[in-house]
Amino acid sequence: MGRVRFNTTNVVGALWIGIIAFGGGSAFANDAADEAEKLVRHGIELRRHRDDEAAARDFQQAYKLYASPRTAAQLGLAKQALGLWEEAEHYVAEALRTGASDSWVSKHRGVLDEALGTIQKHLGRIEVIGDPEGAEVAMNGRRVGKLPLAEPVRVSEGSVDIDVRAAGYASAQRTITLVGGQYQRVVFHLTKVGTATAEVAKVAPRRTEPTTDSVASDRAVDAPGQPRPAAIAAERAGRGTDGGPSTQRIFLKWTAAGLALGGLVTGVVGTALHSSNVDKFNGRCWNDGGRGVLSDGTPDTECQALLQTFRGDRTVAIVGFAVAGALTGAWLALVLTEPSGSTGTREQAAHRPFCGPNVTGLGLSCAARF
Repeated sequence: MGRVRFNTTNVVGALWIGIIAFGGGSAFANDAADEAEKLVRHGIELRRHRDDEAAARDFQQAYKLYASPRTAAQLGLAKQALGLWEEAEHYVAEALRTGASDSWVSKHRGVLDEALGTIQKHLGRIEVIGDPEGAEVAMNGRRVGKLPLAEPVRVSEGSVDIDVRAAGYASAQRTITLVGGQYQRVVFHLTKVGTATAEVAKVAPRRTEPTTDSVASDRAVDAPGQPRPAAIAAERAGRGTDGGPSTQRIFLKWTAAGLALGGLVTGVVGTALHSSNVDKFNGRCWNDGGRGVLSDGTPDTECQALLQTFRGDRTVAIVGFAVAGALTGAWLALVLTEPSGSTGTREQAAHRPFCGPNVTGLGLSCAARF
């Protein structure tokens, strides 16, 4: 019978390696926790000096080193101060969910619950449905999943850019404005690349070289119900057969007028909302370098929200007036360049009062020729 020999040196060596590895892993973990704690303390000090952006960076680094419930809570509160509502909800909710036995979370649970409630007032939900299945969905540049999405996506209030893409299909984009607590459903149906071109090719008449018969028919008396060559030429020249403007030109002219009016209304509404929200802000808040704070300098989420809101209202007003001005100019150009057969119309338009946005401020200016 063979003998089984044990090399005690190797066994003892293996035991020491295991002990060292275990002890080293614990040491690394302790080092990470200590470094994370230093970053958290430094971040808290930065927040006391109202440098929330730098504090958030420290908390983020600490979270990567050691994701404790306390670190997650501090990171979420810093994101809240910066108005990054989606990220703030994620980290504060994580701290409350995982910190049931954490002494720091237990001590500050009331504050964290209140912060989470405030954060969620600035979030809405968007449900994206449509086809094709598997299309990538992104919101404000952040990938949120593939169609069909498992659930509506929580997004910060304000303007949301939705982008849907799939291989072999034309991408589609849409921008919506979301109010805190609002739910919206958006439907996308992507079109296969080349489908539109194929459909046009299928229904377009085949072009042939003119024959003697077809040339002769142009010289003959027009058949009832058939377009006359003169009418076709007039339509292409932008005028009707009677010398007046074509149907397409009339459509463009009044479409421009309608859209200009819509832009004007948007500008006026934006101006009114801007003025109202500025009054609300000035009643209790201060603008501290782009941050909404109370009169004593304390950061306040409602002040920050009002600051962002009236800035958005101002942008809406400016864009509305700019669009109104551009489209009014387009309408006037179409009126004044109508074909020669409509001289009377041009003269009438030239003597009508012309109103448009005042480029020196918010409002209207009008002029007329007599």
